[in-house]
Amino acid sequence: MKLLLFFCCLLPLLAGAQPRIGYEVHYAPHLSTEGLRVQVQVRTPQAEDSTYFHFANEVWGEPDLLRCLGGFAGEGAGYRFRVVPDSNRVVVYHPRTRTVRFSYRVKQDAADYTRDQVNRPRVTDAYFHVLGESLFMVPDFIASSPVEPRLTATIRWVGFPPGYVLHNTFASQVTEQTFRGKLWTEFYRSLYVGGDYRLHQFRYQNRPVYVALRGQWHHYDEPGFLRSLQQALTAQRDFWHDAGPARYTVFMSPTITTADTTWRGQSMRGEGLYQGFKLQSTNNPFNSWDLLRYMFNHEMLHDWIGGQIRGAHGELNNWFTEGFTDYYAYKNRLRSGDLTLEAWVKAFNEDVIQQLYKNPERNQPNYLIKDNYWKSRAFGKLPYRRGALFAFWLDNQILKRSGNTRSLDDLMRELRQACLPPGQTFTDERFLALAQAYLHEDISYEFQKYILHGADIPWTTPELIEGFSMDATQPIPVLKAAGPASALRERYLNTKVSTKPVARQ
Repeated sequence: MKLLLFFCCLLPLLAGAQPRIGYEVHYAPHLSTEGLRVQVQVRTPQAEDSTYFHFANEVWGEPDLLRCLGGFAGEGAGYRFRVVPDSNRVVVYHPRTRTVRFSYRVKQDAADYTRDQVNRPRVTDAYFHVLGESLFMVPDFIASSPVEPRLTATIRWVGFPPGYVLHNTFASQVTEQTFRGKLWTEFYRSLYVGGDYRLHQFRYQNRPVYVALRGQWHHYDEPGFLRSLQQALTAQRDFWHDAGPARYTVFMSPTITTADTTWRGQSMRGEGLYQGFKLQSTNNPFNSWDLLRYMFNHEMLHDWIGGQIRGAHGELNNWFTEGFTDYYAYKNRLRSGDLTLEAWVKAFNEDVIQQLYKNPERNQPNYLIKDNYWKSRAFGKLPYRRGALFAFWLDNQILKRSGNTRSLDDLMRELRQACLPPGQTFTDERFLALAQAYLHEDISYEFQKYILHGADIPWTTPELIEGFSMDATQPIPVLKAAGPASALRERYLNTKVSTKPVARQ
């Protein structure tokens, strides 16, 4: 009892010892030329005459980001700065002290970016859009911790005009905010926007969901955009029985806007953030509502698959992290009513099965994905389609063997609960053990063959639930649905009395 009392008394002291950093982000009338000026103040563990600061030269595939930094200035005389891109570092030389104060500017390193340069800082006179990792330096004595460090950061927004929109994944329309949490998965997995964004808000289980939207979009009706987003969010949180975080934001921004019809297509990219996700897209006459609704569902699912169910082995787990996410993006659209059964079958054939079988790398082993995931579009898309098709196969197996009383949905919710405690992650072994509990059969051989080695699934109709069949007589299999659509939909979705969603603990 005395020992417990001692630790209870010690906890506030340990919390107080959490590293603290102060930031001020300053407005300028001509942000496109002057950039966002960021002032930093930090107290180091001991007096030194130089301090290393972490600033990533590559973030989410964007290289050479230190070119977006400049305008270094110390609080007084004696400050010098050295940028070391290979080490993701800025060395600050200063008079011997424990309190280090200096500023730098974050700017675009080109007047215009291409449609694929989605993660570079965008700072213009009209707006800014900057990832947390590309806005705020953190001293190396915090960033180099062998375990994920926690920190307290105070951010003040200075000189921004009245009515100027300021929003980020942690706060909305405030000029001073305090962050307390993890560095890599929270503070740095964030987005800060301002300027000509339009802010919308709705609530789920009394928790705010924000939408930060800019641009005038071809074919996108803003009220319809918000309705579709709310439909996707409600269906997913109901499915997971999870009310979600205390606040959540969806960011939607155009990369290139044109009325030109010579390029017939739309390039849209989504990425998960802490407490939200961002979508960035070309904006032209070929904008697709269907693509947008798919992206809503796919990116939001990463809150759970890849987020709460975090893979232990990076790209080696992408057959699950991306593949099962893709599968549930389609299945939850059917569940929410966003797709009819007929439309779901059509989309699954065209977007999953055909795309996999047309992929020249489709039979490559899983270990090569890790080496080529960021180098080749074919390799990058391979785990999405291979994993989604395997998920459909497994879902049907569980449904058939349980007499339509259990499905992959139940396995996924159980897997989430197993991965929620600290230190628990997704592994192939954990997944296979859970699958065996549902099927009463070890599927390690099938897993190795279809996922690890990349062999095609030899489809036969008896493997699928009543109403589904796979025509494998052609080079590309075709999924077909027969019988009353409502009965097959109910059977496939394993419709039960839903459990009321509860807040995450």
